[in-house]
Amino acid sequence: MNYDSMKYERVFQILKNKIECGLLPAGSSLPSRQVLSREFQTSEKTIRHALAKLEEEGLIQTQQRKRPVVSRGHAHEHQVTKLAMKKIDTTITNDLLQTGVLLCYPVIKNGIALCEQEDLKIPRRILENLDVENGEEFWVQTKRFLRFFIARNENNLSLSTVDSLGLEDLKPMKDTAEIRSRLYEQLDAFLQIIERGDPSESAYFDDLSELYGLTYAKQPAFRVPADSAVIFGREDLEKPLAGAELRYSAVYMDLLSLIAMGRYLPGDKLPSHLELQKIYNVSVDTTSKAIQLMQEWGIVKTVRGNGIYVEMDLAELRKIQIPADLIAYHVRRYLDSLELLVLTIEGAAACAVPNIRQEEITKVKEKMDQLWNEEYLYERTPAILLDFITEHLRINAFQAIYKLLQRNFRIGRSIPALLDTNKTPVNTRIHEQCVEALDTLSEGRQEVFPGKAYLLFEDIRSLVIQECKRLGYYEAAMEVYDGSSLWK
Repeated sequence: MNYDSMKYERVFQILKNKIECGLLPAGSSLPSRQVLSREFQTSEKTIRHALAKLEEEGLIQTQQRKRPVVSRGHAHEHQVTKLAMKKIDTTITNDLLQTGVLLCYPVIKNGIALCEQEDLKIPRRILENLDVENGEEFWVQTKRFLRFFIARNENNLSLSTVDSLGLEDLKPMKDTAEIRSRLYEQLDAFLQIIERGDPSESAYFDDLSELYGLTYAKQPAFRVPADSAVIFGREDLEKPLAGAELRYSAVYMDLLSLIAMGRYLPGDKLPSHLELQKIYNVSVDTTSKAIQLMQEWGIVKTVRGNGIYVEMDLAELRKIQIPADLIAYHVRRYLDSLELLVLTIEGAAACAVPNIRQEEITKVKEKMDQLWNEEYLYERTPAILLDFITEHLRINAFQAIYKLLQRNFRIGRSIPALLDTNKTPVNTRIHEQCVEALDTLSEGRQEVFPGKAYLLFEDIRSLVIQECKRLGYYEAAMEVYDGSSLWK
């Protein structure tokens, strides 16, 4: 397993966040490769890969024998803007903005709750540097102000997911110093409330939707880059998320866990490459690498024209040593996903409820009952409930994010010894909570369902953290990346 790709991805994300939040301003030079190697405790080869990716995304410019320089934003030509405007779909825009509300509100609120007084000096400094006379820079800085509270969660998945919406690309067409002064005053009052420790909900903000043409206008009246997710919608939204999806290590780790749990026995045929691509939402190159590695370990064999078969028995399988840093990477990914899920599940469940029919509730309860009583292998009931909620989301961008969380939720079964394959009292309690949540829908108490879903996944997250600490995974997972570097 080549772990370098994961290391340079981590370095890339941290440097990208520093550039986007202004810690590395446009025109400034990055530290040398040697300094970055020491800072990230990795090889110069890894640093070179990360810098190449930054350059590929237009975030830095490199010259031979000179340190990389942070790129200056290039203003889009008026003609490009006009072309982009023609492609904007009001439905797509509203879809992304609804997703922004459902995603950002709970994440920002949690970020505020995590702030110490010392931390609040950063958003205060951003406000102090706001220039209401400079319209272009003003809107950039106001979004940077709010982005701080998202980054304060120290969850790279949450931050990259919010960034993937492309909402920071939006710039109002209707823009005056008076509007900017009014917003500045409201942001200042908002920060004062937080500094005093008062509830952030008591802050007041004007409805700015009209500035973006989102009230009665037939065409949204904002400027936006031609390649923004706001224009192309869900398909484009999934592209930045795709880089964060399961890599081939997740595919082979999951298959290993299914074999260890008895889902596939020696001699059994595994899904084909085409089926694996659909199951894990990855390319044929990814599944080929995963199966090739399992062949090298003697776990499976491939019969040309016939399929992939399990060869190794359980006793030999237990001797396979998965690298500790690889486990740490997937544990951190799992924990980050659970946190984002817990923060947003109440809103997701509330959005799903109006789209659920009574006969569908009956079917999913029957499926849960079958998996629990007849085909029990490991704790699958919560995954069924999450699938059910995701399936009934009608906000496309939000559903795209939840499909990613769906896949990441299954990482738990691939982490050695994390899930108990027996029906323990804890597993029984989780199963009963899932059934109780669905019962509220059957009984017509739709308003109770979102709260039940929240309590269920919050319970799961607490249990996972507790178990990761017991197994010695938690500390290593927290060292996969430095969360404080996302905002400090």
